[in-house]
Amino acid sequence: MPTTAPFRLPVLCLGALLALFTGCAKPADPGTTGAGPVKVRFQTDWFPQPEHGGYYQALAKGYYAEEGLEVEIIPGGPNAQVMSGVATGRADLGMTNGDDIIVAIARGVPLRMIAAEMQRDAQGILFHQEHPLSSLRDLDGKTIMAGAGSTWLEVARKKLGINFNLQPLIGDLARFMNDPRFIQQCFVTNEPFFATQRGAKVGALLIASEELGYEPYRAMFGSRDYLEKNPDVAARFVRASIRGWLDYLNGDPEPANNLLRRLRPDLTPEFMAYSIQAMKDYQLVLGDPARGETMGQLNPARLQRQIDLLQEMGVLERPVTVADVATQEFLP
Repeated sequence: MPTTAPFRLPVLCLGALLALFTGCAKPADPGTTGAGPVKVRFQTDWFPQPEHGGYYQALAKGYYAEEGLEVEIIPGGPNAQVMSGVATGRADLGMTNGDDIIVAIARGVPLRMIAAEMQRDAQGILFHQEHPLSSLRDLDGKTIMAGAGSTWLEVARKKLGINFNLQPLIGDLARFMNDPRFIQQCFVTNEPFFATQRGAKVGALLIASEELGYEPYRAMFGSRDYLEKNPDVAARFVRASIRGWLDYLNGDPEPANNLLRRLRPDLTPEFMAYSIQAMKDYQLVLGDPARGETMGQLNPARLQRQIDLLQEMGVLERPVTVADVATQEFLP
């Protein structure tokens, strides 16, 4: 999950710290596992941050241990290869963009989504309030700094019939801060906070929208081989992770935040509070109750729309079905 420059820092002593917190977790119920805790290596897409808070809450409060699991959270970073790591067995389970998982499966990579971490992706459009955007259609005729090759760019052009100039995405806010008309891609849980800290009055639009017809999940996934051989482990991991996320966003987030700050001293309490509130405001993780969304849900109809859209955009190397890309079997 890309972030602004201050967050592109190495993680020091992560293994030792996670081992410490895992060791302090509540011991597993012997009746649950029979032979002690099962080790699970879980790969994230970026350095530890609030957007992973539910997993760290489950670790810090012993929810994984209660399920008979000894979970190691493996951090990502700028060059994290989460899908290849899971596909080759360097990690057991992972999380990343749902549309990327679909594209990989269409290329023959044997993966499967098992739950949604986020009901919609946190990617957005950052703008200055002096020149506001009320919808993605307002990008027509403008220049935007965004990730070249991003699926949503082509979807916006084709679905909304708009045209815009594209500048390659650079991971800082320097140009944005110097030009009140500048527009750039962001994560709504991240860059708006830092731009505001620097004195800008900003707004953000979520890219994922019914208007665009583009609402990819951010998903937990595993290799087909691992899931076939360890269905009970996958189900327990999903159950504990969902419990951790519900507790992190609806209860006291400090157990996870304390762990995150030990792993990432650069994470300030103010930023973490902002990120948590953004996840709530944009209904990213818990979903929109008015649309029948719940934490972890993978809606087959939505998945089919995502597959159809990716097929229409010409990015799938072969046809895939909903059953190819996701399973409901591990959801509580």
